[in-house]
This record gives sequence, C-alpha cells and structure tokens, in this order.
Amino acid sequence: MTTTEADRADQGLGYAVNAPYYDLIFPEQVRDFLAAALRLLPEDARAVAEIGPGTGQFTEILAGMLGPEAEIFAIEPARVMRAALVTRLARLPEAARKVTVLLEDALTAQMDVPLDGVVLFNLIMHFSPADRPALWKKWAEALRPGGVLLVESQFPQTAVAVPPSVVPGRSLGRHRYETLSRAETVGEDLIRWVMTYRTLRGDVVMREETAEFDCHVVSDETLAAELTAAGLEPHPDAPEGVQVWRRPR
Repeated sequence: MTTTEADRADQGLGYAVNAPYYDLIFPEQVRDFLAAALRLLPEDARAVAEIGPGTGQFTEILAGMLGPEAEIFAIEPARVMRAALVTRLARLPEAARKVTVLLEDALTAQMDVPLDGVVLFNLIMHFSPADRPALWKKWAEALRPGGVLLVESQFPQTAVAVPPSVVPGRSLGRHRYETLSRAETVGEDLIRWVMTYRTLRGDVVMREETAEFDCHVVSDETLAAELTAAGLEPHPDAPEGVQVWRRPR
C-alpha cells in the first residue's frame, strides 16, 4: 500500500512538522498571486472543490469571493492540517453557510453536484505519473461544461537538485520565522525537498525542525498533455505560472 502524506503526518512526519509554521512561512507574494488566479472561476460559480486546502488560506478567500448560495468542498485528508482548517473556518460567518470539510483524499472524495471549479494548489507534486491520469479524469468529469480547473506551475520543471536558500517568513511577537529549503534528486522524476523551519529571536535560532517531502516533478508541457488527454482545454486568460483549464461547453 502506498504511504500518503496524510499517513506520514499521522506518524509525526512531513506536514505534522510543517503545520505549526505553515501560515507563518507561506510566501505572501505566492499567496496573493494564486489568489488573483481564483478570479478566473466562473462569476456565477455555485460549487467549487478545493483539494488539499491545508490550513485554509485559499478556502477563506473563496468563501469571501463566491456568492451567498455557493458551496465549497474542502477536501483535506491530513488530520493536522484539517484541525487548522476547521479552526480557521469556525471564525468565519460566511464559511458556516458555504464550506463543507471532507476528510477523504483527492481520489476517493465523492461530489453529488456538478462543479464550477476545482482548485489544486500545492498538491500535485504528491501524485505519481501513474496516479495523475485518474486524478485528472475524476475531476475533469466532475466539472460542468465551462467549469475550470486551476493548478500552479511546478518548481522545478525537471528533476534537478535545488541549492539551499532561506525564505523569510513572518514575525509573531518576539519571534520571527524562516525556512531553509533545498532539494536533492532521488529518482527520474522525483526530488526530495528538505525544509528546515527556524524560530529566531533577533539573530539567535531558538528552534529548528526539519521535514522532508518526496515530490514528483511535472513540467508545464507534461501537465498540458495530461489535462488535454482528460478532455480539458486551456483557458485563454490564464496568467503565466498558473495552469487554468476548462471543460468545453
């Protein structure tokens, strides 16, 4: 049986290490860029699935931008992430009406309404080339005609080592947070991200925790071929850096 990231989190690995830092170290520029891409969802969207919402940063944005009758299905199998997600949503009045949190994963969650949008941010690197066709087929078929699927372009585009770099995060009280990230090649289409999360007071490191994630590399060219095979067509207004595909009308 394949071990998923949700399984690893239950074992204290991966997202179990990452979760306490997630919102503090998520780059604001990336968040704002991806949030802007959500505007390509149909204006009258009534049902949207967000797969792998994590702590709910984009779920909150969707809840605020979609109309009062819209439904959002937030599909999050990792317990530690789901705890943060539900905590965030519990304080949002609009979420009480709109958001349903599902604990299934991307391949087992079932929708009982046609979807206007499917959002897969920070997710597809966890799916192998053998698993992705089923992923695309499932969610392409779940879309109503004219519905859109959004996924960000992946980095890196090929399986190469990524040298260490420090990504600054936010401050909280007396502490500030940052991530030291690097990646090594572990297979033909597989890299291992090694993420060290640091808590600092001034320039003194108070705590370090490291998580590793084995991630499948998928290029824009490969994504385009797979999504075309699933019966989707490219959206003409997709910004560079985001793959936006729609089901033909």
